[in-house]
Amino acid sequence: MVEPRWLVRADETMSPERILLPLDIRKCPLEVISEVNGLAKYPGANVTLLHVVTLNIAVPEKRVYEELSCGAHWYLERLARGCLRPDIANIIHVRVGKVAKEILAEAAAGNADLIILPCYPPSFWSRLFAPILPRVVEQVIREAPCRMFQASAQDRFNCEDIWGRAGNRTDAVPSHLDAVAALALTPKQDRAAA
Repeated sequence: MVEPRWLVRADETMSPERILLPLDIRKCPLEVISEVNGLAKYPGANVTLLHVVTLNIAVPEKRVYEELSCGAHWYLERLARGCLRPDIANIIHVRVGKVAKEILAEAAAGNADLIILPCYPPSFWSRLFAPILPRVVEQVIREAPCRMFQASAQDRFNCEDIWGRAGNRTDAVPSHLDAVAALALTPKQDRAAA
């Protein structure tokens, strides 16, 4: 169950036309994509799925970034086809750089009305010793050029583990999700009943 947290004033109306959803393909929150389907209910709404490729090492070859970007694009495309409603226009972008900086740049470039930030509950030790919000989330909230929606996600879907490496493609873009992804999209109370 997604626990939304609005980071806008209560007197503002919400009718976003351009929604930005940054995703990490290694821990993709599929239940947040269900939330996006609900928010993008207006005609003409579009959703930008964004993945930021970031490496903690200096890579001398541009080819490494290109391969990682190409793979991330393929996963985002597959998520869009399988998870977003067919009537929602979607844009797939992959950027290279620091996560917060690239999310903010994409929001500005795409003139986003709303950024939906998937957040995971902290572990026990994180609650004791870490800041309340992760640094990336804090920076995006502070500098965002538009409204924010922070959605708490419980489940993590690793695209590479479930679908295999993007270089080992056997299908360009599937028309449905795998059983594991479909199960992750099902609310927990419905899973127990099944």
